[in-house]
Amino acid sequence: MEAALRHIQQVVFECKTPSERPEPCCVLLQEVDVKVYTMILNHEWIQRCFLVVPSSTDHWPYRATYGNVTLISRTLPVCGAFTIDFGNSDMRRNALFVDIKLAAPPPADHVPSRIVTIRLANTHLESLPMGARARPVQMSLIAEMLEEDGIHGGVVAGDMNAIGPSDLTITQDVGLADAWQGDHDDEDGYTWGYQPRCKFPPGRLDKVLFTIRDGFEVDQPERVGVGKKIGGNWISDHYGLVTSVHVDREE
Repeated sequence: MEAALRHIQQVVFECKTPSERPEPCCVLLQEVDVKVYTMILNHEWIQRCFLVVPSSTDHWPYRATYGNVTLISRTLPVCGAFTIDFGNSDMRRNALFVDIKLAAPPPADHVPSRIVTIRLANTHLESLPMGARARPVQMSLIAEMLEEDGIHGGVVAGDMNAIGPSDLTITQDVGLADAWQGDHDDEDGYTWGYQPRCKFPPGRLDKVLFTIRDGFEVDQPERVGVGKKIGGNWISDHYGLVTSVHVDREE
C-alpha cells in the first residue's frame, strides 16, 4: 500500500513532496485490505490533499476483510456519499458513490457558469466464473444510481472482473459507454494477468464506464503501475487506469 500510494503521488500526479497538491482529482482503490486501511488515513500527502471515503471500514459490507476506498481532492466540493451492498454477492462486494459539484463552462462571457453534480462510483464486481450471474445485476444497480434525476453525469470505475462471454455486453445492456475505444481483445487495454502470469489468460478486467449525456465526456484511460515492484514483489496484480472527465458547455 505504501508503494502504491507513493507511485500515485510521485509518478501519476507528479507531486514530489507531501505539500504539493495535485490537480482536482479522485482516486478509486479496490480490494484494500482492512489491515492497511489506516495506512491511507495516516499518509501525509493523503491527509493534506484528500478526503477519504468511507471514513472507516465499518461502512464496508458486514464482515468484509477488504473493500473500496475513494480519495477526493480537497479542492473538489463533495455534496454526498453513500454505498450499496450487493445483496447477491457471496464475496461481500459493494459500490461506493461520491457526488461532487463542478462548474460547467458558460456559453458566453456574460452568462454565469452552471453548477452541476457529477456522481462517481467505485466498485469491485463479483469474481470468477461463478459470479457471472451476479455481475450484470450489480452493474445494473450502479447504472441506475448514475442515472438518477439531478445527476449531470456519472462514472463507474474499478475491477469489473470481465472474464467471460456474458461480460461482453453488460456495458451496453445497462446503457453506459465504455471509455476504452479499442477492441475488447486489444492487449493494449488489458489490465490483469501479467503481474504475475498465471494459468488464467490476461484480460481487460478493469474498466471506466460513464453515462451518455450531452456535455459530459470521459477520455480513453491509460494504464499506470505497469511492471512496478517493491522488494521483488508486485505492488498490485492489476494495472491502474488514469483518465480525465470533462464537463463541457452544452450547445
